[in-house]
Amino acid sequence: MIKTCNVNNKNNNNDADADADNHGVIVVPSNIINTENNINDDDDDDDDDDREASNNKAIESGGRLVTSSKNSDNGDTNNGDASSGTSGWGDGDQSTTNRSTDTGYSPSNNSSSNKGGAGGKGFLSEDDPALNIAEKENRAVSLSRIVMIFVLVLTTICVSLLVYTFVDNAEKYSFELSFNDDTIKLQESLGSSMDKKLAAVDSLAMLMVSSADEKNETFPFTTLTDFAVKAAKVRHVMMLSNAIALQQYQFVTEEERIEWELYAKENEQWVQDAIEVERLDTTFTAKTIIPDYNGTNNFSTSIRYNDSPVEYNFTGPYYTPSWQTYPMLPSDGVTAYNFNAIQHKLLGPGIKRVRETKKVVVGPVVNFEDSNEEGGRNTLRLWAARHVPEGVDASEPIIQVLYPILNTAPNGGTTHIEPNSTVVGILSSTIYWHSYLKNILPLGERGLVVVFANTCNQSFTYEINGHEAKWLGPDDLHDTQFDYLKQTLTFEEIGLHSSLIGQYGGLPIDHEHCTYTVSTYPSQTMKDMHHTNNPIILTVIACAIFIFTAVTFLGYDKIVAMRYQKVMKTAIQSTAIVSSLFPAQIRDRLLEGSPDNKKGSNSGNSAMGGSVFQPTKTRLRTFLNDGEPSQSSKPIADLFPHTTVIFADIAGFTAWSSVREPAQVFTLLENVYSAFDQIAARRGVFKIETIGDSYVAVTGLPDPQKDHAVVMVKFARDCRQQFNELCSTLESSLGPETGDLLLRIGIHSGPVTAGVLRGQKSRFQLFGDTVNTAARMESTGTANKIQVSQATADLLKQAKKLHWLKPREVMVEAKGKGFMITYWVEPKKVVASITTSTTTLARSNSMNMGSPMESSQSSLSLAPRRISNQTERLVNWNIDVLERLLRKIVSRRVALGRELTRSSEANWNRPREAMVLKEVKEVIKLPEYNSRYADNNEDPSWIILEPCVRFQLRGFVTAIASTYLDKNPFHNFPHASHVGMSVAKLLSRIVAPDKDFEKHEQLHDHTYGITSDPLTQFACVFSALIHDVDHSGVPNSQLVKEDTEVSKVYDGRSVAEQNSINISWNILMEPKYAELRKTICESCQEETRFRQLVVNAVCATDIMDKDLKHARNERWAKAFSTTIASSSTSLSSSSDLQEKINRKATIVIEHIIQASDVSHTMQHWHIYIKWNERLYAEMYKAYVEGRAEKDPTQSWYKGEIGFFDFYIIPLAQKLNECGVFGVSSDEYLNYATMNRNEWEKKGNDIVAGYVEKYQKNDDELLE
Repeated sequence: MIKTCNVNNKNNNNDADADADNHGVIVVPSNIINTENNINDDDDDDDDDDREASNNKAIESGGRLVTSSKNSDNGDTNNGDASSGTSGWGDGDQSTTNRSTDTGYSPSNNSSSNKGGAGGKGFLSEDDPALNIAEKENRAVSLSRIVMIFVLVLTTICVSLLVYTFVDNAEKYSFELSFNDDTIKLQESLGSSMDKKLAAVDSLAMLMVSSADEKNETFPFTTLTDFAVKAAKVRHVMMLSNAIALQQYQFVTEEERIEWELYAKENEQWVQDAIEVERLDTTFTAKTIIPDYNGTNNFSTSIRYNDSPVEYNFTGPYYTPSWQTYPMLPSDGVTAYNFNAIQHKLLGPGIKRVRETKKVVVGPVVNFEDSNEEGGRNTLRLWAARHVPEGVDASEPIIQVLYPILNTAPNGGTTHIEPNSTVVGILSSTIYWHSYLKNILPLGERGLVVVFANTCNQSFTYEINGHEAKWLGPDDLHDTQFDYLKQTLTFEEIGLHSSLIGQYGGLPIDHEHCTYTVSTYPSQTMKDMHHTNNPIILTVIACAIFIFTAVTFLGYDKIVAMRYQKVMKTAIQSTAIVSSLFPAQIRDRLLEGSPDNKKGSNSGNSAMGGSVFQPTKTRLRTFLNDGEPSQSSKPIADLFPHTTVIFADIAGFTAWSSVREPAQVFTLLENVYSAFDQIAARRGVFKIETIGDSYVAVTGLPDPQKDHAVVMVKFARDCRQQFNELCSTLESSLGPETGDLLLRIGIHSGPVTAGVLRGQKSRFQLFGDTVNTAARMESTGTANKIQVSQATADLLKQAKKLHWLKPREVMVEAKGKGFMITYWVEPKKVVASITTSTTTLARSNSMNMGSPMESSQSSLSLAPRRISNQTERLVNWNIDVLERLLRKIVSRRVALGRELTRSSEANWNRPREAMVLKEVKEVIKLPEYNSRYADNNEDPSWIILEPCVRFQLRGFVTAIASTYLDKNPFHNFPHASHVGMSVAKLLSRIVAPDKDFEKHEQLHDHTYGITSDPLTQFACVFSALIHDVDHSGVPNSQLVKEDTEVSKVYDGRSVAEQNSINISWNILMEPKYAELRKTICESCQEETRFRQLVVNAVCATDIMDKDLKHARNERWAKAFSTTIASSSTSLSSSSDLQEKINRKATIVIEHIIQASDVSHTMQHWHIYIKWNERLYAEMYKAYVEGRAEKDPTQSWYKGEIGFFDFYIIPLAQKLNECGVFGVSSDEYLNYATMNRNEWEKKGNDIVAGYVEKYQKNDDELLE
């Protein structure tokens, strides 16, 4: 029995949806389907064959198979193609179509169906499941469409808000970052400008004292000859061109007054001299005609104030009459000299302060209303009106810097306060504040508001715009909306850093009299520079993109709906016919058991696409562009007759990489190869591969290049230049000698066979003699040079580049090639040289081996010296390592919150004994595990150290570097840095071990707490930095034998080590490193632990002291001995367990510094030989100087073997037994063993080379 029903007419519309059942619909023969309707459908399918194929594919993937028409075979083919397609582009289409197909669409019924065809009501009743499913799916599709539109709208709104917020916050961040950078520039510029101006005044003050001494004159009865000329030179040459006046004040007692006034009148010729010099001075922007000096009406004979002579028996302790002045004021009505400045209400206190403290006093503003003299006149305003610089308002603030003239000034290169110093006068420089604020910011930066305030109740405001400063007026005039960004520092904090950078070494500045503070704020101008319409623009763009996407989706949805109406119509008709032919039970079984979707079997041809034949070069180019070739195709390979191949290798890379962490090695290679790749893309060079530190590339393929040789040579030149710049830049982070790496380049031109070597990882390869020859050009070349073959040279000559070539002096013997003629090539290109010049403090390294206290004190009195470029690079690297560890220390404090502040503050200045050995601890207590640090640990890279801390760290490291003796071939600052690099490498293995740990506590226990305490890590690197400070180049035994003072201080034990600790610690204790000390250790507990770690680590480098060695062996036995460890497993006390962990940590720290001190023996052979030769040179130098009994040559060969057998290799084995160094311990042991064996083979010849090099050049060695 066949159940039939009619289709409901109310669903007869284009938007009606239907479903073909959850299990799909059955394909029925075409002769059962309504003929009239199917013919029309077939025509439509033929017209849109491609789109139907895609639609059928989508239907199949949704679980419904739809076919009906006379062209069913064609439909099956299309379906097969769609279902079996695996190309990448098909996946996206399929997934998009599935979203539209899953719901299905109900086709409309035409009139013929209603009249009694196969699709009429006679087949389906209104309650038939097919129609019910169709109606249900129709509602689901409508709901899905509404949800999708809502999601798109909501997404558009959210994304727009996110874009606007992100861009707006980025602008705010840029604004605040720019303000911080500008503030730092201002602070640095103020300090530097003040230093330079004080240095200029200091030079003139010393000249005055020197002149008086030469003429046997005493103050105040002295006059500097040609004062105006010298003062004009100071203004013009020595950074005081903006000074309003340079003026001398003398100190005259009541008893000296009459004699002084007579002396002044007799020696007033300098006034006319100053007027004449001023007339010729071209530095004044405003010219005023000054009449010749008329002494009769100048009122200068008597000491005066406010146009009246000062009464005798003046109540002040002394008079301070003005004397020599430049430039001069018009003489009529104005005192040319003898102005009693001490009576001035603002100048008087400053003069008295100078007399009391012997320091430089920066006075208050002297041209504001509160600084007028009695009667309302202000002499300084007269000067300002005549000598106001260009672009400066005459009403802008003026200060007088009062510089004391000491009677001991000529005793050195700069003025210093000595116990017997006396202030005999004052040299005053009157300067516009504006002069300190010029040329601070780049031209494009504007709107930095600077508010100056002093303790004399004065304040004023400037706005800095690029190179110029704009006077806003007195008082604090900043915009209050930016109060949250306020940055305030005193002059002392800003860093009048003369003693640190060597720009000014004169008298200190008094920071108690009229102290100035500098506050910086951004302005609306600065904010507007960083505020753009980008947030709105980008938000509109994002919104437009989403709207366009939504419209596109809805349009596509509509198209899919229209196309699938025909498919669903056919499916419903098929279901209706099946229902009319079979009983309901059979129909249901048929629908439930219908196959999913049969895939076509003849889709291969259509998938081929493209042309039947492709040339090999075309196929090769396709591979290079598209990737993996098919294994079923022919091999892709061809001959390219005109190419140029380059091999570029890093000279010294193997030795360099042996002392670095793997991450550092890859950092260098990634940066270098990335730069090379960018140059290759720009030059049109094709990169082949990288093999270790070798870079291989080719020109002339896959596309021919006429000038392939020229292009390759230019590429080589660019790579070499970029490599040198990168290595120089990366040295501060990758360590010493990175900047010494050089590139060795070889180039050859000729034919190559190029092709794709297929397999699991297909690769593009070059084959042929050209490749081999290019490799030989590189291996026989010289570092930092480009060597080319005769073939490449001929091509360069043809390209008229003969001037690039320079024949190599000798023929090159290449492996497998014999002797070859080669050339050095230097492509001409004007390249601006990049130099780095940094002035840093360098402590004198000429300290003798006296007592540590004397050595430290003597270092303070020595003049600073400029450090070498190599030392500066090493200083920068040490600073980088220490800064990273300091950030970790700060990060730990942040994570622990206020927990550490409960303990007492660090007492750095408590008295200590000279005998450091007494402080060596058997067990150093490290912090126990703290989950707060593990859970809340911030990324140290986000920690920003205070500028003063970074500045003090640089000063300290530079000071330490200068205490190393450059004359020592081995025990010098490069050695200390090399030890520091090894320490950092071993610490990195502890902090990042090879094992996996589920919990932080497990890592803490495995590393004995070292990984959880950045202070311990900092102490290790710090110890490496200072461990050989002030080393004299001879061993402790020689110092004891010579009975030196320093050996007496330390009772002949660990002399050099204790001396190094004391000198370094005394330097760290200097007041100028206060903030650095506070950052290192905040509590007394931290300071104690830091001191113990440094003492133990540095003293561990003394491997000759028997008592220390015995104590270390005992500690090792207690900590790592198997017998003792097994007997202690029964310990139940947590304190005993913690002590055991701390004991192991102490041993590990000592072994880190011990191994690092001799790490060259456990590194690459070249590294070992370099430092071995330096050590030999140092010991032989001591022998030549008479500070060693035996010539080290006699025992050097056997001594090294014994050193390896009895110290180095056992030490490397202990590193392995510690169990915390991972593969580094194996690496050190392997290198030590290999170096020992290599030395046994080559040592005698190497020693002979030492003898030939040094014993024939004794004089040069001594120099």
